[in-house]
Amino acid sequence: MQHIAQILVNVGTRSINKAFSYIIPVHLDYVGVGWRVLVPFGNRKLEGFIIGVTAEENSEQPDLKPILDILDNDVWFDDHMMNTARWISEYYVCNLVDAMRLFIPGKSGVKSITTYRTNKGIDIDLVLSALAAKSTEYCQVFMYIHKYPTINSARLEKQFGPTVLKIVRYLVRKQVVIGEAAIKKTASHRYKNTVRLAASHEVAHSFIDSFSRKPAQCRLLAYLITHDQLAYDDFEKNNISHDAVKKLIQIGMVVIEKVQVIRDSYANICKAATQVSLTIEQEQALRSIVPKMQAKEYHSFLLHGITGSGKTQVYIEAVAVARQNHRQAIVLVPEIALTSQIVGRFKARFGDDVVVMHSKLSTGERYDAWQRLRTKQAGIVIGARSAVFAPLPNLGIIIMDEEHEFTYKQEETPRYHTRQVALTRARLAGGVVVMGSATPAVETYYEALNNQHTMLSMSKRIADAALPEVTVVDMREELRQKRRSVISLPLQELLAATITNGQQAIILLNRRGYATFVMCRECGHIVRCKHCDISLVYHSVGNILRCHYCQSIEKTPDICPACSSRYIRFFGTGTQKLEENLVKLFPSIRIVRMDQDTTGGKMTYDRILEAFAKGEYDVLLGTQMVAKGHDVKNVTAVGIIAADSILNLPDFRASERVFALLTQAAGRAGRGDKPGKVVVQTYNPEHYAVRAGAEHDYHTFYQTEIGYRKSLCYPPFGQILKLTIQADQESKARAQADKIIKELKSMLDNPHNSEVIGPFPAPIAKVKDIFRMNILIKTNNLAPVKSYIISMGLTMRPDVIIDVEPISIM
Repeated sequence: MQHIAQILVNVGTRSINKAFSYIIPVHLDYVGVGWRVLVPFGNRKLEGFIIGVTAEENSEQPDLKPILDILDNDVWFDDHMMNTARWISEYYVCNLVDAMRLFIPGKSGVKSITTYRTNKGIDIDLVLSALAAKSTEYCQVFMYIHKYPTINSARLEKQFGPTVLKIVRYLVRKQVVIGEAAIKKTASHRYKNTVRLAASHEVAHSFIDSFSRKPAQCRLLAYLITHDQLAYDDFEKNNISHDAVKKLIQIGMVVIEKVQVIRDSYANICKAATQVSLTIEQEQALRSIVPKMQAKEYHSFLLHGITGSGKTQVYIEAVAVARQNHRQAIVLVPEIALTSQIVGRFKARFGDDVVVMHSKLSTGERYDAWQRLRTKQAGIVIGARSAVFAPLPNLGIIIMDEEHEFTYKQEETPRYHTRQVALTRARLAGGVVVMGSATPAVETYYEALNNQHTMLSMSKRIADAALPEVTVVDMREELRQKRRSVISLPLQELLAATITNGQQAIILLNRRGYATFVMCRECGHIVRCKHCDISLVYHSVGNILRCHYCQSIEKTPDICPACSSRYIRFFGTGTQKLEENLVKLFPSIRIVRMDQDTTGGKMTYDRILEAFAKGEYDVLLGTQMVAKGHDVKNVTAVGIIAADSILNLPDFRASERVFALLTQAAGRAGRGDKPGKVVVQTYNPEHYAVRAGAEHDYHTFYQTEIGYRKSLCYPPFGQILKLTIQADQESKARAQADKIIKELKSMLDNPHNSEVIGPFPAPIAKVKDIFRMNILIKTNNLAPVKSYIISMGLTMRPDVIIDVEPISIM
């Protein structure tokens, strides 16, 4: 009897969308569905996922290869994970292997490293003689490789620079050097050596009393009596020598022990626990949530609470009930920048039961968090989008804070929405989902009104604090008054009063950089990216122009590239320029900027926000990441620059984004015992999203917006699927798009229920030298449309991006 495994090979090639058969060796006969294994694939060794096992008397496929090894000591994908991955694959029309990859830290368990060695059967002198005709560097590289049994390319590049690989490829072609692929796990446990007592405390005390002339050994024993163990890394600061350790090992007083190191950048983040009295609205919300969770009954809730109403405390109390019932919890936040604040509050209540997961952490940190959750050493995971895939064997509740945020949508394959994945995971686990927001997504609110979710309302701020007073400034009127500054007079006055009173302010401008484009005033030429259909953004730091799509960088020109004029000017305002303007107005002001240019490191967000919360800065200036969730009691002023810029985007969700951004940003002010004030600068003060945002009036905004959505059959009244066709020439992209549209229209049974729009160029028509054409399909039922797309083979094509229920139609 031979056992055959059906295995999905973890390669990022869309055209490989099938399982391959491999023999399960006798010594691995315990593996089954859900295991990660190492398999031969062509001339490579790759990671594979077992999705099926069959037993056969005599295999009809005699050339089958065996599984080489296992990657873990236990099954990786449990039934819950497998079922979730299958749902993602079907719903978002992607390969199953792509969906399963989401459940792995770093998306792969192994990586291939090429190592090099010299060919054993060669004459070294003859090789050196032949290489001398090339250059001395060829000889140096060859002899350097010959010094070692094997050496990897990274070490060669460190020694000789990046051009060395050209030489190495030449040596491989001439067969004097052999390149071999070595497999290494992308993540594994980390250990450190420690010393601990091997004898009892009494024996150690006796040694110290008897051998006072051996102070180094006595110091180590005294330390171990008090602290149990000492890491090798801590020898120096405790004045312990390796010689003293060696001598104590020889006489059996101490032993060396390997201890696992838990990598955790958030280990030291913890606020002091405080006694909290729940408000009536918080208690009412919990009375609805808790019974469903205790009954292990799937249920979804929309917690619609104004900013500052105490939604986070409801999350904490609900999670506490889940843990009391030995069930685990996922807490999702839309931005990594919000992680530390909520982690601090949860750790104050739950201590080491909390782990953190997001993409800025190292693969090793995510692996350690993963293992703690799998083995139930921890029961609560907090993180951004990817945390929804955490391995929780007994999932009881998923919290989705700020559920309206567009960052919950994944912008690469598989293009899942975290909300839909959370609802699916909870349904499969018999858990509950709590989606919280002051500005719920229009679709979510509509579903709650139609009883697809239970609506929970929180209409009052904690301690009955007032919502901030909002002043809307018409920037057209500012211009008529000959005030041309990007900072309006009302905002200047608000900032001056705030700083004088020793309070703090947040200023939001959703454009980073110094100037949004560079133009010649003589001929009108705009400096654009050579690889993308977009203008370059000027950054004063480094005096460079940068493309925010492909990240290419160019020097800032002194003369116009088109007409050689010297009348080059910077137009528009980014966060860098706004910072400069603020310093001119308020020379002593302390400003910290938070945007993608200042938050490159994994803990940079946290350091900026911690310094601001401590009062080290007067103003926090940044892009949309400063508008969400931050709770700093001394912030009494918020300024929103160019609040309506998003309204100009060709997107049916533009108004919703403006309303949410205004309401959320305004909600940062007046969260303590001091009243808040907000200045909103706009060129469209009469727009319904701006008016409703200024009045904190979600109901009025929703009623207007849902009317427009219904008349145009946009979600929630219709479903959308977007196809993006890519090619290296615009004509090719359009021709392929036309062909797809023709075939799609011929397949649609009832054109009255579906509409195919396009093709039309994407708003950024070219990115990284690739042209993009969009096709939109609006329909009452996406299921048959997905079937047509699969039958047309579009899921296998690398030049077609499929986005089910896109968050943006741009």
